[in-house]
Amino acid sequence: MKKSFLISLMVAALVCAFALPNVMAGKEVPADMVLKAPEGMKAKKTPVQFSHGKHSAEYKIDCMTCHHKAKSEADIKGCAVAGCHDQPGKKEANTFYAAYHSKKSDASCVACHKKMKKGPKSCKECHPKNK
Repeated sequence: MKKSFLISLMVAALVCAFALPNVMAGKEVPADMVLKAPEGMKAKKTPVQFSHGKHSAEYKIDCMTCHHKAKSEADIKGCAVAGCHDQPGKKEANTFYAAYHSKKSDASCVACHKKMKKGPKSCKECHPKNK
């Protein structure tokens, strides 16, 4: 009885040692990325270089602040996926433009930069001219 109990404890310890870190790590966040209009949507400005690492590690912004529709960090998808900010135009909340530029949502880049008084505040700072 004692022997089987000890073996069970050893197996449980090994499972915890090797499996738990992978479960706790969650989804890997890309360090840097380029934000561009979804496929088939015409963009009027150049794509934007974005540093996930800086926003999460340096500025300590919680993922769920920007990815406000996700139920958990494991559920996070890109902004331009179907049903999120995948529509052309500027005025409706579900447009690709609104995801980054809305002044009414704390989840947008423009509103957050204004509120935090950090980061780019003009179009040219995010959208440099074509090279």
